[in-house]
Amino acid sequence: MTAPAVIEVPVLVVGAGPTGLSASLLLSRHGIESLTVERHPGTSIYPRATGINARTMEVFRALGVEGEVRAAAFTAVRRMARSAVLVDDCDLSSAPMPVDGMARVSPSVWTSCSQYELEPILARAAASQSSAQLQFGTELVGFENTDRGITAQIVDQATDRVSEVRCRFLIAADGARSRIRRRLGIEMHGPGTLMENLSIHFRAPLRQLLGREPDFLHFVANGPGVFAPTDNESRWMFAVLGARELSPTQAIELVRAGSGVPDLDVEILGMVPWTMQADWAESWRSGDVFLAGDAAHRMTPAGGHGLNTGVQDVHNLCWKIAAVLQGWAGRELLDTYEAERVPVAQFNATHSVTLTTGNPQAAERSEADIDLGFVYESTAVIRDGDDAGSARPGARAPHMWMGSEMFRTSTLDFFGPRFTLLAGSQDGAWCQAAKTISQERGIPMGQRKIFSRPWHSLYGVGETGAVLVRPDGHVAWRRASAAADHSAELGSALSAILAVDSPRLGSSDRVLGGSFRNATQVQVQGTVIRLA
Repeated sequence: MTAPAVIEVPVLVVGAGPTGLSASLLLSRHGIESLTVERHPGTSIYPRATGINARTMEVFRALGVEGEVRAAAFTAVRRMARSAVLVDDCDLSSAPMPVDGMARVSPSVWTSCSQYELEPILARAAASQSSAQLQFGTELVGFENTDRGITAQIVDQATDRVSEVRCRFLIAADGARSRIRRRLGIEMHGPGTLMENLSIHFRAPLRQLLGREPDFLHFVANGPGVFAPTDNESRWMFAVLGARELSPTQAIELVRAGSGVPDLDVEILGMVPWTMQADWAESWRSGDVFLAGDAAHRMTPAGGHGLNTGVQDVHNLCWKIAAVLQGWAGRELLDTYEAERVPVAQFNATHSVTLTTGNPQAAERSEADIDLGFVYESTAVIRDGDDAGSARPGARAPHMWMGSEMFRTSTLDFFGPRFTLLAGSQDGAWCQAAKTISQERGIPMGQRKIFSRPWHSLYGVGETGAVLVRPDGHVAWRRASAAADHSAELGSALSAILAVDSPRLGSSDRVLGGSFRNATQVQVQGTVIRLA
């Protein structure tokens, strides 16, 4: 009997949806090798999620794929409408989704792009990285989680060939029915199952018949169900609430009834049953296994939170894994992943329910605030006593255009994949302290002195102050003015943030990868891409 092939890699990612593919890209950006496995033979053949919020687009901007995602986008008004049938005049007051002034607070914008288009973009970008390998049609069949790391078994479904993967960390991005979460015995908490549904994916000339831009989601009483466009031409999704199985003829009749066009020309592309749920895992970590995306939280489609929360999960997690693997942070830093992300997921899941039910409480926070305004609280953030302002510790470092109109850049472009020290215009001692600490401790950290009064005001520091921004673009620490000893002050802050007094991985424990990068095969909607 042939022994299974052995693959050694620092991080194994299970699941190649938007969360898993983003994790692969982020790990590569941080210089960490990874293997991503996906049991399906290729990227999604269905639109699934379609709304990408401004914060996720900022992540894609940092990963270099924002332009491609925008090019693949379709037009839709970011709001939820309700009416008897799709072609009726809408009641827009029940669940508005305003994004007032978003251009002032972000260089990116909400984008409607179906998962059918998004996943191939992310897969091609991830597979192009020399530090990443993607294997579609490959299933995780077992794993052992010990204090020395993880040993997993994967099987190529086409050949039944089993391989053994030895890794330090495993990111479970294997979806709402996560087998890894169930294997770990982790329960879900929250509102739970709301109803069973069936998504009908179809082609029909509804855009021409509407006479207006379609809405992101449009609830109709006839069905009852929810219409959502998925491209700029004729592809749509109609989620029939409470249904589980329909014949093609029944599906066509329901689409016609819900649209209000009795003789609508409908081509059924596929039907997918799914469960509307809203809940979150009681624990997001078990040893060196981390849950992310739908494996960690499930949400209704309302608000478009699901995909976005998942991408932002791994944006938070991957730099922390890199810091521990590269030896410049203690293992306790990994505890802050759950501490920071669970409150965001809980709010988003609950908010998706209030939007679904038309509860007026859904409008208590603006969508811009929900997308960009979440604030982390953990040991990886040092609060400064000022809980107001957009640049307080824990908040996303705010956007501001810098430079001339022709050569302008966003402050967000300064951040990641390393720490960034932004210093006031009159105190170069902060920059020198950051440079010295970076060299002495091996902490990747850039420095930049800012000559801008509006920036000082926006970030809440004087001309002798400084702000430390984490690799994920959230403010870690802030000092309004100069310190008696800049190096001591900044060094102490970094020690607390990075938990350097807690145990780190020893050199004998690190899995630095090896010759795991054989031919990478990526199946993108029927097209096979081979990368040597």
